[in-house]
Amino acid sequence: MRPTTKKVLAAAGCTALVWTAAAGTSHAATAQTNTTATVLLPITITKTADLNFGKFLSGAAGGTVVVSTGGVQSVTGDLTTTAALGAFAAAAAFTISGEPTSTYAVTFPAQTALTGPGADMTIGTFTTASTGTLNTFGAGAETLSVGATLSVNADQASGTYNGTLDVAVNYN
Repeated sequence: MRPTTKKVLAAAGCTALVWTAAAGTSHAATAQTNTTATVLLPITITKTADLNFGKFLSGAAGGTVVVSTGGVQSVTGDLTTTAALGAFAAAAAFTISGEPTSTYAVTFPAQTALTGPGADMTIGTFTTASTGTLNTFGAGAETLSVGATLSVNADQASGTYNGTLDVAVNYN
C-alpha cells in the first residue's frame, strides 16, 4: 500500500474508534412539566348615569364647582348656588364587571374640558366610591360613582357647556 492510503485508512479507523467511544458514553435524560392556562372574564365598564355639575352663577373672580360621589354640589370662590340650583348636580355612575375577587384600577385623564358659549371650563380632581370594597370584584360586579371638580373662569358666559370624560378600568 501506498503511504497516502495507509494514512487515510488510519484516519478512518481513528474516527470510527472516537465515534464508537462517544456513542457509548452519551447519556440522555428527559423530564416533564405540567402546564396550565387561566382565561379571565373580560373587564367591562358601562355608564349608568352622567356627571352633572348642576346650575350656578359665575362671579367676577371665578371659582370651582365640586360634585361629590354622592351627587352633592358645593362651590368655592366667586360662584353662587342655591339648593334648588344644586339639585341638578349628579355624580357619574358606572357598572364594572369582571372576574370575581379580582382587583382593578380606575384611571382618568389629568383633566378634560367642557365647551360651550364662553371660554372652556376644565374638569379635574376626580373622586371615586364603589359599592362594596373599592377595587375588588366581590361578586363579579360593582357600581362605581365618580365626582369631580369643575374650574369656572371669571365672568363665565351663561349657557350650557358639554364634554366627555373617559373612565378606564383595567385588572391590576
